[in-house]
Amino acid sequence: MTSLSHATEVRSWLEQLGVERVIVISPHLDDAVFSVAGILGACRDRAEVITVFTEGSAGQNDAWARMTGFPDSAAEHLARRQEDALAMTQLGCGFQHLGCRPGGADDHAVAQAVDAMTQSRPDGLTRTLVLLPAGAGGPTPSTPFSRLAWRLLRRPWGCMPHGEHELTRDLFWQALSGSQARLGFYAELPYAWSHSNRALQERLYRLLGCHTELVKYHHDTSEKTHLVELYASQLNPIFGPNPAYRRRVLERAECLLMA
Repeated sequence: MTSLSHATEVRSWLEQLGVERVIVISPHLDDAVFSVAGILGACRDRAEVITVFTEGSAGQNDAWARMTGFPDSAAEHLARRQEDALAMTQLGCGFQHLGCRPGGADDHAVAQAVDAMTQSRPDGLTRTLVLLPAGAGGPTPSTPFSRLAWRLLRRPWGCMPHGEHELTRDLFWQALSGSQARLGFYAELPYAWSHSNRALQERLYRLLGCHTELVKYHHDTSEKTHLVELYASQLNPIFGPNPAYRRRVLERAECLLMA
């Protein structure tokens, strides 16, 4: 396991890997910042976030949109794109919205994204690290004893796996596994609370057949909290209204699993 504590250590680690460019594939308009804002901030001059599901339409997943204060999914995603643009500007990262609607990502859309990533630099994907969502998540505590144990340990409940995270991971893994890019995964917050790191490594091995090395980055929680709070429309539904709980979630070290 590699443990990093400062931005300079992150940059040194990337140099040791021969990495000059970092691309984070984010399923939704908040996943990259919720999960790896610290790492993105440490390598902002060489980082880009590509977000897959960035569009909504009236009548599609409107229940979530109404819960977050919008009349429909189209209005929600418009606000979320603006939130994401502000966060990326403050981070100093490049970013791209692929424009997929829920369920609308497929091999063709991913192939176009990979082709754009390859053509944007003369050396293609050489010396590029692409970080994919690991597909974290698992069952939350279901018995009174397990709920009490988690409460005593001051652990957030976590979330079930998200199908669009797993779809994003699998499509990009298939498209990039034969490329010149260096591939890795990141444990998504808040989903990662339901997994130990070892369990997540075992899941990736079962699904993708690759062993992974764990890399932890102990980021500045205050800086990350500020960035996460820029996604104001999603805070309460995902983290709840309690700032202490939110901070406890965000204190978890950012975790990469390097293939």
